[in-house]
Amino acid sequence: MDAGKYVDTFELTRTGLEVSGQTSLLHCERLTEDLPEQDDSPVSWSLRGEKDSFGRSYLHLRVKACPMLECQRCLAPFAWPIDAENRLQMVNTEAGLEDDAVLVEGQPEDFIERIVGSPRLDVLALVEDEIILSLPYVPKHDVCPSVSPLIVQHDESDTDAGRPSPFAVLSQLKKN
Repeated sequence: MDAGKYVDTFELTRTGLEVSGQTSLLHCERLTEDLPEQDDSPVSWSLRGEKDSFGRSYLHLRVKACPMLECQRCLAPFAWPIDAENRLQMVNTEAGLEDDAVLVEGQPEDFIERIVGSPRLDVLALVEDEIILSLPYVPKHDVCPSVSPLIVQHDESDTDAGRPSPFAVLSQLKKN
């Protein structure tokens, strides 16, 4: 099945088919508006429908992307690889998003995200949402490449062995 920008989620879950595609990271405007300048790296995605034995509909979304983020320690840009998979339960109405009756006895009570099914779901918006949700709240390198050697090395000549502690005054107050 060749995917355009829109899919019929009811048909996709009924038939169990999979659609996939690729787009440029530059087409994800909501994602890139607050990020450093992005290159034209690809975003690969796939969306597969399924129905379980209880008749519930699910969409399996997989997204691969590598946006550039800005490290909050050193302020240098770095690539953040994303390989996200998500299982979304499809419901028929907005009221079904909050309905706890959708859970079935004996099933694990893991949190499953729900979306409202549509004959015209914007797949690229769903993909962009998944990338946004996969970004770290505070992006940073594990080890910043530009850490100054002055910060890492401790020079013994800089110690203030002769100066009294600023907290020595507090000990005098405690004695009174």
